[in-house]
Amino acid sequence: MNCSKTAVLMMRENPNQASDPHKMEELRGLAEAAGYSVLAEVAQRRGRDHRYQVGRGKINEALCYHPDKLIFYNPLSPGQAVTIRSEFPVAVIDRFNLILEIFATRATTKEAKMQVELAKLTYDAPHVKRALSARKLGEQPGFGGAGAYEDFAYRDMLGRIAKIKDVLKDVEATGVDRRQRRRELGFDLVALAGYTNAGKSTLLNILTGAGVQVEDQPFTTLTPTTRAVKAGKRKILLTDTVGFIDDLPHFLIKAFRSTLSEISQADLVLLVADLSDPPKLLRRKMAASHKALWDCSSSTPIVTVLNKADRLYPKDAEERMEFIKDLAANPVLVSASSGQGLDELMDRITRRLSPLKEFQIRLPYSDKGLSQLSKLYQAGEMLDVRYEDEVVIKLRGRAREIAQISMARK
Repeated sequence: MNCSKTAVLMMRENPNQASDPHKMEELRGLAEAAGYSVLAEVAQRRGRDHRYQVGRGKINEALCYHPDKLIFYNPLSPGQAVTIRSEFPVAVIDRFNLILEIFATRATTKEAKMQVELAKLTYDAPHVKRALSARKLGEQPGFGGAGAYEDFAYRDMLGRIAKIKDVLKDVEATGVDRRQRRRELGFDLVALAGYTNAGKSTLLNILTGAGVQVEDQPFTTLTPTTRAVKAGKRKILLTDTVGFIDDLPHFLIKAFRSTLSEISQADLVLLVADLSDPPKLLRRKMAASHKALWDCSSSTPIVTVLNKADRLYPKDAEERMEFIKDLAANPVLVSASSGQGLDELMDRITRRLSPLKEFQIRLPYSDKGLSQLSKLYQAGEMLDVRYEDEVVIKLRGRAREIAQISMARK
C-alpha cells in the first residue's frame, strides 16, 4: 500500500503492569490498515500525565520524525486532545478514533455508515462541550458574545445523534422480524463472532461457499453476511459479524447494537480465535471477546472454535488449549484454510443447537388448514401427512416455531 499519511505511534505503559509488546504491534496493524506509514514507535512507562497523557518530552521526541499525526494507544480525554493540538504543530488521535477511520472506509451500507457516524458523534460531543466551556470562560455578557455559533453546532450534533438512534431502532426492529421469519422457515441461526482477523470470513466461505472477500487486515467485515448451510438434518443460517477488539468503549458497542444483535439473538455463537497467536496474546483476545459478548448482552450458547490449528504442532496446540481452558471449555480445533476439523465442528453445532422434537398436529381440511400445512412444510421435517376428515401431520422441528404456526389456526 502506498501511504501518503505518516504517523508516529505513542503509548504510555502503566508502571504497575507488565509490558505487553503486542499492544503496540496491534496499533501498528491498525494504523497501516487505515493507510498510515508508521515512522516510529514511542513508548513511556509512567503514570498518566493529565495534560498530554505522556510526558511533554516524549511528544517532542515524536515530532523529530515530522509526522502528519500522532496516534495514541491510550484514550485521550477531551482536555488532552485540545491541549496537544493547541501546543504542538501536529494532528493527534487516539486508538478509538483510528478504529473509526477504518470503519468509515469499510462501511458500504447505509446502516453501517450511520453506525459509524453515531459512534463518532457520541465520541466528539463531550470534546465539543468542553471546548465550548473553555471559550465561555472568557466571554463578555451582551449581544454578539463569542460562542453562539458553536452552541448551535453542539445542539445540532445532539439532534443528529437522536435522529440516528431513532433510525437504528427501526433497523433493529426489522432485524427482529427477519430473524423470526427465518426461524419460521425452519432455520437455526448461528453467528460467527470473535476477535478481529481470527478467520471468521474464511470459515464462512469454506462452510457455505459464500465467496466473501478475505483480507489479512482488521475489520474487513462491518455489515453482517448470512449464508445457508446444512448440518445433518438441520437448516442453518450462518452469519459473519464485525470483529471484536480489546479496550473498546461501551458506546461503540451501543452504536453497533443493530449489527451485534445478530450475535445476541442467535441460537448459537461460534466464538472464533486464532490458535496460532502467542499464548498470552491468545488469552488476552479470548478475554476481550468474552467481554464484548457480555457488553452486547449475549447469553447465547457458545462453541469455541480455535482456528489456524494447521500452523501448530499438536503439542503446541495442546499447551495453548491448556493455557486458555478456563476461557474455552471443550473447544473445536479447525483450520478454515485446509478444512481440518470441519466435520467435527458441524457435528458439535448440531449437538449444541436445541434438539428437534416430533409433533403430531391436526388441521382442518380447509383453505386455512392447508395454508398452515404449507408453513409447517417449511418449518420442519415432514414425516407423515394423512388427509382424512382433518389433515393429520407428523413432523420434526423446533418446538417454539412449530407451536407458533400450529396455534395460529385457532
